[in-house]
Amino acid sequence: MVGDETDRSVSDELAQKRTAMASQRTRWAADRTLWAADRTFIAWLRTAISMIGFGFAIGKAGDALAAGGIYADTYSLQIFGSAFIALAILGLTGALIQEIRIARRLAGQGYPGMDATPLGTVMGLLVMIVGILGVVFIFV
Repeated sequence: MVGDETDRSVSDELAQKRTAMASQRTRWAADRTLWAADRTFIAWLRTAISMIGFGFAIGKAGDALAAGGIYADTYSLQIFGSAFIALAILGLTGALIQEIRIARRLAGQGYPGMDATPLGTVMGLLVMIVGILGVVFIFV
């Protein structure tokens, strides 16, 4: 009888340790999910910055070619450059929405979410503003 109680207390203690370890592993999995979402968002941000720069360069290259008398149709290059910037803004919008959805899903499952205003989100919004201004300045 005494041996059964000792075995039961050891078993209970072991079960509590395993539950704590499983809880910690689950928390680590949630952290990895957030980090993966951040890495994906940063990749989209990097791509958007490149596309905005490329679109702006195409738009302004038409002005330089026209000033040199090499190419007269600057409007088509402005539209082409603006299309790159518009695609970058759309991609960045989708990436922002995806990151917000992942953070909300994890918060709904009881895991602490990301900061109220994560730096990546702020940078994404600033890059979108730069992209919109880039379209405006191509035509000026």
